[in-house]
Amino acid sequence: MSSKSKLKLSLLAATAVLLLNPGLVLKTFQNDDSKLRAQEMAWTLPTPATEASKMDANDPLLAPAAGAVSSSAAVSDANAAFAPPAASVAPPTDRVAVNPQAAPGDNPFLRPASSVPVATAVSVALPAVQPVASVVEVPAVANPFAPASKPAIEATTVQPGSVASVDIAALRYYASTRDLKRVGAELRRLKDLYPDWQPPKDLFTPVSQFDEQPLWDIYATGNYAAVRAGIARAQSVNPKWQPSEDLVTKLQLGEARSLIDSAMAQSRWKDVILTAQALPSLMVCGEMQVQWNVAEAFARLRNYADAFDVYRYILSSCDDPTMRLSTVQKASLLIPPVGFTSLLALGRTTQDGHPEFENLGFDGIRRQIGAFIEHGDFSEMPANEEITRFVDFIQRNASVEDANLIGWYFYAQKEWNTANAWFLQATKFKRDPKSIEGLILTLRQMDKTEDALKLARHYIKLSPDVARQYIEIVSSVLTADKPTLTLEETENALFQETVTSQKSALGAQALGWKYLASNDKATAKTWFADSVEWQPTEGGVVGLAVLAARSKNGRALNALKVNYGKSFTALRDFKVYSPRYVAKRTPKTRDKAVSNKPKTLADYLRSAS
Repeated sequence: MSSKSKLKLSLLAATAVLLLNPGLVLKTFQNDDSKLRAQEMAWTLPTPATEASKMDANDPLLAPAAGAVSSSAAVSDANAAFAPPAASVAPPTDRVAVNPQAAPGDNPFLRPASSVPVATAVSVALPAVQPVASVVEVPAVANPFAPASKPAIEATTVQPGSVASVDIAALRYYASTRDLKRVGAELRRLKDLYPDWQPPKDLFTPVSQFDEQPLWDIYATGNYAAVRAGIARAQSVNPKWQPSEDLVTKLQLGEARSLIDSAMAQSRWKDVILTAQALPSLMVCGEMQVQWNVAEAFARLRNYADAFDVYRYILSSCDDPTMRLSTVQKASLLIPPVGFTSLLALGRTTQDGHPEFENLGFDGIRRQIGAFIEHGDFSEMPANEEITRFVDFIQRNASVEDANLIGWYFYAQKEWNTANAWFLQATKFKRDPKSIEGLILTLRQMDKTEDALKLARHYIKLSPDVARQYIEIVSSVLTADKPTLTLEETENALFQETVTSQKSALGAQALGWKYLASNDKATAKTWFADSVEWQPTEGGVVGLAVLAARSKNGRALNALKVNYGKSFTALRDFKVYSPRYVAKRTPKTRDKAVSNKPKTLADYLRSAS
């Protein structure tokens, strides 16, 4: 049995389990009725509790689908919704060196022989500043960018309780008041607490009252060079003045962040890494974009081991659920699947007892099903147990998108009944325009045109895609040689209103042919003209050509041939009408017809004049 057949059997079995569960499926599908007659269904879509009171008692039952004009377009839209762009897919595992012994959550990649050296100087140097002590967030795991031999800037970072964190506010106060007795007592106290501590050399230097607020205002604009210039100007006036530690620290971080952004924009991956390594205080949860940039830089250099370490550091240290989810999503596009799978193991357990990244774990199955929908073939097939877990996930999470995806999988194989069942199940999770279109399309394929029309009519205002389905159905009825449905006058009015609001060339053509068949040429011409104005198609242009030929309007027919003859070859069959020329008889003058008397000289002169 082929892998494709195995997957189909697995999905069919899962469908049976899903649809026969009374708590998960409408009662209609518990019956073994192959016809699945829509009029026997409970035409009520499930909605959230907050919307239950707003539901119409006659609300038709629909299914999730992508609003496509045709079945092929719908399948294409569904695939686009679930399959990531080919350019964004992470490189396959077999192209990189991996450690097959790595446990889930561990780094599975072997480090390349040549990678960016950790302690290398920054290629684009940060502006020189006076070292400023700053507190670095202590992560749950080691900072992957903390080099073995720490740069000078990192050496100035402090930890709580270290010598650099000594509080000398009181000492400076006593020094400013020249209270030498208290200064001495405070110095002895601090030396007892911190034997290695040394008092500052500028202890008795008067503190400047310089107002930093203008510099902070410039900093807020991101013009860090202007802040540096302002500091230089202030120090030229008062050489002993120094900017606050807060300003200098944030200025350093801002400049480094700007350098990293610039390097990312120019694909200078090594500069991204080296700049971050020169200032490890950037590698904290509050600087998530910097960490993402550095991880991507490693991945672009095919150093997947270090890229993995950055992602693992984030997942081990940062708590924001949105940032954690985005981190795993970004990793899935940049590192091979083996690394992405290992990162999934670092997910925490949610309140309902399920893995944090469970949804992302099924992306591989989604891509495989999406590939089949688009190309009709799978490169690798998911195992039966994976399909079972996927269906269980769909049930527990009421995942309308995944239910739709399986619906389109069966739709691509022309398994109309099974596809319809999945679309119907999706509508139980959520009333979604794409699900509704999926039901309409499958009902049409099952020759249930009347039921499809009822659904489309009821949800016509839900989305433009459903409205287009309604137009398609009515247009096919109007232009059929032997219509299977009779449209009431109210249906015609609704159809014309919908065609106009949607500016549907297809619907306008159908109306044009309808009125032409009833010999209402003026109304037919109006609809054909609207059709061509909205979108020139062969049906609309040919309709105008038929009217021009019947009215022997050669000028109009010739204009159609000139404008659309190259696009629509059907115009070649129309002959331009040209009336035959008949010479007009010259009327006789009154004088010549009066008498046969000989003309006198006066008569000749009169005629000559």
